[in-house]
Amino acid sequence: MALVDKDHLTELRSAAEARTTALTGLDEIQLKAVAYAINTASNTGETSVIFKEALRENTVAELKAKGYKILDAGYANKTSVHLISWKE
Repeated sequence: MALVDKDHLTELRSAAEARTTALTGLDEIQLKAVAYAINTASNTGETSVIFKEALRENTVAELKAKGYKILDAGYANKTSVHLISWKE
């Protein structure tokens, strides 16, 4: 299920729908944030990017399915840091 469209934010949905959106919405938001980071870095000639957030399981699966390499780069200020690379 996708995020709630802005035109439907004032409509009351069932608890089940809200719960599904909450669980899947985080995946969708993180995937968009990762895509933005990758595309911005690609536009400047980079072949990797540092992502300073714990990657969700679905995000890791999607990245690997698309050929990205993910390295755990440790922690910074108690936050997971990952190197996402698209070098051959």
